[in-house]
Amino acid sequence: MKNMFAVVITLLALGTIYVIFNDNTSLFATESQSGDRMKVTDHINSIDLQIDSSSTTIMPTEQNEVKAELDGKGTLRLLKKGDTIEVTVSRKWYEWISFTHKSNVTVYIPKDYHNNMCIDMGAGNLDFSGESKSIKIKLDELVIDMSSGNVELQNIDANVFRHDGSSGRLMIDTLSTRDGKIDISSGNVKLSHYEGPLNGELSSGRLEVGIDTLNGDIVLDLSSGKVELDLPDDADFTLNGETSSGSVSSDFSLKNQKMDSGDLSGVHGSGKYNIDVSVSSGSVRIY
Repeated sequence: MKNMFAVVITLLALGTIYVIFNDNTSLFATESQSGDRMKVTDHINSIDLQIDSSSTTIMPTEQNEVKAELDGKGTLRLLKKGDTIEVTVSRKWYEWISFTHKSNVTVYIPKDYHNNMCIDMGAGNLDFSGESKSIKIKLDELVIDMSSGNVELQNIDANVFRHDGSSGRLMIDTLSTRDGKIDISSGNVKLSHYEGPLNGELSSGRLEVGIDTLNGDIVLDLSSGKVELDLPDDADFTLNGETSSGSVSSDFSLKNQKMDSGDLSGVHGSGKYNIDVSVSSGSVRIY
């Protein structure tokens, strides 16, 4: 009986080793590179990225195609489903045992692609930038759903912008939108040269927003932490700042100013746009 048990254990071990060595995402596999590509036609309405834990860079190019490259462990697939091109990078369960091998994903898209992009990531990093402030990436919708990690966006114009994250850091430099929403459970958010309406929710952390031209309503909700809102000197807004335990302050002179138990309200200029800021525990500064 003992010999039979030993034989079974040996066969199971050999089978496990065979699977590992014949799977290109295993701990012992040779790191691979991919270069699949797919042409972008007028019928493509969305480019979707579904990527497990990786460092991902999106690069605009002159080529009228989506190209994906994987450097590291995982399985990359490039598929066309109806009017959508999907880029997926998945990893096997035992891949998470490795702490030293990370995957780098590069996705090339046409710089004149202007429809939708949806990015769904686990933990990792995301870097997506247009060429310059005058030559931005222009999209109809940009939607990012990320569990945790760092996101850096630069020089982007999107009619609709959405970012939903559990934790991490979001850094945006030069984003124009007609409908912007950010929802992060815990982390730090810094928006520089932001233009358009904004609805921001942060459970805990730090939220910094710099606006060059105020041309939309701003709604910021922070449970615990700090909010800093940098507005142009000639901004026209009606402020309603509320706090349960903390403070709201403004460097602007306000008409009809009211202060009550840390809350602050008033009007600057014509009062055209509404600025509603609330923090349960922390501070809000508008300057």
